[in-house]
Amino acid sequence: MSAVNGYRHELKAEIESFLYHEARLVDAYRFDEWLDLFAEDARYWMPVVETLEGDTDSDPVQGQWAVMEEGKAFLAKRLERIKSGMAYAELPRSRTRRVIGNVLVEGEGDELTVHSNFILFQGRRDKDGDFFVGRREDRLRRAGNGWLIAERKVFLDHRVLPRAVSVFM
Repeated sequence: MSAVNGYRHELKAEIESFLYHEARLVDAYRFDEWLDLFAEDARYWMPVVETLEGDTDSDPVQGQWAVMEEGKAFLAKRLERIKSGMAYAELPRSRTRRVIGNVLVEGEGDELTVHSNFILFQGRRDKDGDFFVGRREDRLRRAGNGWLIAERKVFLDHRVLPRAVSVFM
């Protein structure tokens, strides 16, 4: 294996570890630590994807209506609300479990584009629970010895959501 391929393998393993750690933090309600993984200028965007007959472009255009379109400051406010007990959609808190896979790292240097797929289980009260399935496109920025999420785009595969989105993907 060449040094370049070895470097790419190490980088991919590092990025996968970062994504798994991030999923673990949010599943464990360690919201402050989770938010620390976002850059100050971060953007979190989950567009509504509409399928029209004859439509060949499956990716939405930025600026379309979104389920979520927030910066880090707004994410912090949402987390404050959840922690305060005033977010009634999360009383009691959901039980969540994220599975992250099919990680593909593009680019080199201090900013990378990372594609991944996810399955998110959300259990509420005494109900069986719901699954959200989709893909993410993250722009990660090197910060010291680690990485920060500079942008997250979440594309749900659902055309009709099983319930209102009250958790992060």
